[in-house]
Amino acid sequence: MSSGDRPSVEELMIRAESMKLDSEGVRKAFEHPSAPEFADQTSRWLPNSDNVHKLLLEAIQRHMPVKGHVLDLGAGTGRLTKLILEQFPSASVIVADYSTTMRHFAAAALADYDDRVTVVDLDMFASLWPDSICGFDVVVSGFAIHHGKSTEAYRLVYRRINEVLNDGGLFINLDHVAGEDRRSSISNAQSWRDFLDLDGGIDSDKFILSSYAEDRPIPISTHRQLLRETGFEQIEVLWEDMIFALYMGIKKSTR
Repeated sequence: MSSGDRPSVEELMIRAESMKLDSEGVRKAFEHPSAPEFADQTSRWLPNSDNVHKLLLEAIQRHMPVKGHVLDLGAGTGRLTKLILEQFPSASVIVADYSTTMRHFAAAALADYDDRVTVVDLDMFASLWPDSICGFDVVVSGFAIHHGKSTEAYRLVYRRINEVLNDGGLFINLDHVAGEDRRSSISNAQSWRDFLDLDGGIDSDKFILSSYAEDRPIPISTHRQLLRETGFEQIEVLWEDMIFALYMGIKKSTR
């Protein structure tokens, strides 16, 4: 295809809408043997990756006790968990994911920390979570919650997160978000394609198709509203660029 025949970002997003995966389709995608490879290439497709992860760790440091208990929700390969374990040597982490492939990969990647890590099978979009998932100082997630199929699915996940956090606990999420309107969503996706093109080894159009076929992002303003509705305060966007955002909230005290 010549550069003149290249589809526009809007055309790619429209095509992705016709390819939308249902919950089972997303699950199968993450069971594929190649899924961990994509997850571990974050520095190639996430702008300012090192700085973003620094901001995430700094937020955790501000809000977590020394011997903090962390839930990594939709943990994938355990990439965020490893950063947390390295930064906070007295912390313990529950690594939760519904993909067998990802759990096996994470368990191997985190083997050196097995005394501080427990890997569990958890579908964050299930109506109920196991009673054992509770008592966390921090819930962290990265590129997982965007698989919610509706605003109500997001609301349910935020409610469950609030329930498993201790009073004053931190929820922090790094994720794919939509623009506030169609025009801004397209503009943000175009900026992301331009960034991906700089890599030289990434098929940026394929990335956009797969991302918008798998993900159902919502605007950051909607995230703020849902977090307020489900018992969070001090809601803050720590970073936002292109189609991504890092945002947080603190569980309101129930006392």
